[in-house]
Amino acid sequence: MKRFILYLLIAGIAIRGLAQCKITENKQFAFPQSIPAGNYSGIAWLGNNHYAVVSDKSKEDGFFVFEIDVDSVSGELLSAKNLGFRSSGFENRDNEGIAFNALSNTILISGERDNRILEYKLDGNRTSREAQLPEVYRHLPANLGLEALSFNDSTRTLWTCNESDTIFIQSFDSLYRPRHLYVYHLDSPIANADKAWLYAHGAVAMCALDDGNLLVLEREFYVPKKKIGAFVNCKLFKFTVGNLKKDLLSTWRTKLTLLSRTLANYEGMCLGPKLADGSRVLILVADSQNQYGSVLKDWLKTLKIEMH
Repeated sequence: MKRFILYLLIAGIAIRGLAQCKITENKQFAFPQSIPAGNYSGIAWLGNNHYAVVSDKSKEDGFFVFEIDVDSVSGELLSAKNLGFRSSGFENRDNEGIAFNALSNTILISGERDNRILEYKLDGNRTSREAQLPEVYRHLPANLGLEALSFNDSTRTLWTCNESDTIFIQSFDSLYRPRHLYVYHLDSPIANADKAWLYAHGAVAMCALDDGNLLVLEREFYVPKKKIGAFVNCKLFKFTVGNLKKDLLSTWRTKLTLLSRTLANYEGMCLGPKLADGSRVLILVADSQNQYGSVLKDWLKTLKIEMH
C-alpha cells in the first residue's frame, strides 16, 4: 500500500509538471511580398520586433534581419518583412543555427560545413571569438553537422547539438568554453526512409530556458518519389537536462496533397517577446529550399507558451 501511495504521489508530481507548460498552436503564414524566397534555417530574437535569421545557402556568411509583428494577446503573426542581409565578407558555411548573446550584444552562428560556432558583431562582421568544441563534433559528416543553437542570458549558457545519428547536446559558459555533454534520443520515425525520394529526421532547433532546460524541436521530413503525399511531422519537447527526460508539449503535421500545400520544413525557432498575459511566443521559420518547384513557401509559425 505504501508503494502504491508513493507511486500516486510521484505520478501526481509528473502530471503537475507537465501542466506547468501549456502550448497554444497558431496558424502558419507566408509573406511572399515582403520575404523573398530563401533557405531560412535559423532564427534568433534581437529584441522588440527584430530577429536575426540565417540561410544555409546565402551567397555569403552572415545573417538577415527580419521585422516580425505578432498579436500581443494571442501571439498570432500579423506581419513579417526582410530588412536586408548583413555580411561578414566570407563564404557561406552552410549556416544552420543562430543565437543572440545580449550580454555581449553579439550573434553566434553554427556552420554545418565546418562544424564551427563563430561570433559576429551586429553589423555582420566576425569577432575573433568562437566556441571551443569538444572532440565529438570535430568529425561529423558535412550534412549531419552542427544544427541547433541557443543562448540564454539568465543562465549565461550557450547550447548546441548536431542533427541526427547519435545526437550530442553541448552546453558552454559565457566565454564559450564547453561545460556539459548530454546524449539525446529521437522518437522513433513514422515513415519508411527506404521508400523516400527525400528523407530527413532529426533535432533541428532548440531554445534555452531560464530554468536551465531546453525546448527541442524534432522534425521528420518525408517526400515520396511521386512528391504528392509528402509530409513534415514536428514534435516539440521540453528536455530536462538533469535526468535526460523528454516531455512532449506539442505536435503538428504539414503536408503536400492534391488539396493541400501546407508543407513546411521547420528548421529554426526562438523565443520572442512576452505577451499581455505574461506568456511567451515561440517563433518558427521554415526552409522552403528557395520555394522549391514553386510549391514550397517560406512559412512562419508561432506557438503561445504559458509557463506557470
